[in-house]
Amino acid sequence: MKINKKIINKIEGEATLKIYEEKDIIDFVEIEFWQYRGIEKYLQNRHYMDALVINPRVCGICGHSHLLATAKAIENAFGAKITQKAKILREITTGLEIIQNHIKWFYITLFPTQIKDRSFTLKALRLSSFISKIIALISGQFPHNSYIIPGGVTCDLTNLEIFKLEDMLKMLMDEIQAVIDKDGNSRDLEKFFENLPKNIGKSLNRFLVLGDNLFFSKNGKTEKIKEEKTTSLYSNVLYEDKFYEVGPLARNINNSLVKKIYEKYEDSIYTRIFARLYEINLIIEYLLENIKNIDVCEPSYIKPVVNNASGISVIEAPRGSLIHKVEIKDEKIKSYEIIVPTQFNLSNGTKENPSAAQAALMSERKEYLDTIFKCFDICAVCVTH
Repeated sequence: MKINKKIINKIEGEATLKIYEEKDIIDFVEIEFWQYRGIEKYLQNRHYMDALVINPRVCGICGHSHLLATAKAIENAFGAKITQKAKILREITTGLEIIQNHIKWFYITLFPTQIKDRSFTLKALRLSSFISKIIALISGQFPHNSYIIPGGVTCDLTNLEIFKLEDMLKMLMDEIQAVIDKDGNSRDLEKFFENLPKNIGKSLNRFLVLGDNLFFSKNGKTEKIKEEKTTSLYSNVLYEDKFYEVGPLARNINNSLVKKIYEKYEDSIYTRIFARLYEINLIIEYLLENIKNIDVCEPSYIKPVVNNASGISVIEAPRGSLIHKVEIKDEKIKSYEIIVPTQFNLSNGTKENPSAAQAALMSERKEYLDTIFKCFDICAVCVTH
C-alpha cells in the first residue's frame, strides 16, 4: 500500500488529500482543509446588521448566497415578512449567481483537468461579465453587494428597468444555448469527455436537499443535521448519522432529462456534471417566468420588529444546501453558525463510512483524481470559514 499527499488547488482555496493507493488504483482518500478565518467567532457581540457585510466575504464566488441566508436567518428570528416583489428580486440575483458559478466552475476549474485551451476560459469570463451586469441592475454592484436586508431589498426598480432586466435574461438564455441547450445537448460537455470515461466517480446514491428557494423542493429536515470534528480545521456534516450528497444533482434528480442520464450512468461524474450544467437552463426559465409577477407598486421593504430571538435559514446555494443560524440579544449577535455545502460533500469519513467525494474516488484510477474531486465544485474557503 502506497501513501501519497497531494495539494489540490483552483477550488477557491486548497485541500490536502492523503491518498492510499495500490498500483495507481485509489483505495481510500483522507480529505483535509487547513485554512481558518473564524468568521463565526468574529461575528459574536457585533450588531446583527454587521453580518450582512461580513458574511458575504465568506466566499468570493457565492457571497450573494451567504447574504441571502444571513438576511433570512435574521428575518426568521424576528418573524419578519417580505413582499412578493422583494422575494422575486432576491431570487433573480441568487439564481444568476448560481448560473455564473456553474459556468466558471465548468470552464475555469474543471475543464483544464482534461483540456488545455484558453478559449474556454475566455468564454466563461465573457458570460460571467454579462451576468454581473444583470445582477448589478438590481443590486447596484457585484460581487459583495448589500442590497438584501432583513425585511426586503433596498432597490426599487421601475417598469422600464424590469423590461430591460427581462430582455437581458432573454439574451443570456440565447447565449447559454452554446453551453448546453434546452434538450440537454452540449458540444463542450462531450468534448470534455472525449478521453474520459463517463461512468467513473460513482458515489453514495444518497441525495439531500434542505433549501426551497427558486424551484427547488426540499426532501429533508434541518434538525436532523449533525456536525462532528475532523482531524483538520472543519467539521463533517451528517444527516441522520449518514453522509449525503448535496448540490445540483440532488435537487434536479427528478427532472426528466437528468433522470434519463442518471438511469444510464447512475451518480457518476458525467451525471453530476450534466445536472449542474443543465440546471442553468432550468433557472433561467424559472426567472423569466417569475419576473412577470413583479408588481412595482408593492413596497420593497417592510421594517421588521427587533427582538431577542434565534433564527435559522436554509437556502440552495450554487454548491448545495447552505445553513445559517443566528442568536440575537439586545441587537447583538450572541452566536452564529454556518454550515456550507462543501462540508456535506467533502466530509472526511472512514473507508467503511465515506463521504460523497471519498466514495466517488475509491477504486478509481489515480489519473482521474483531480477531475473526480473537482466535479463536486469544491469551495475550500467556504468550508474553512
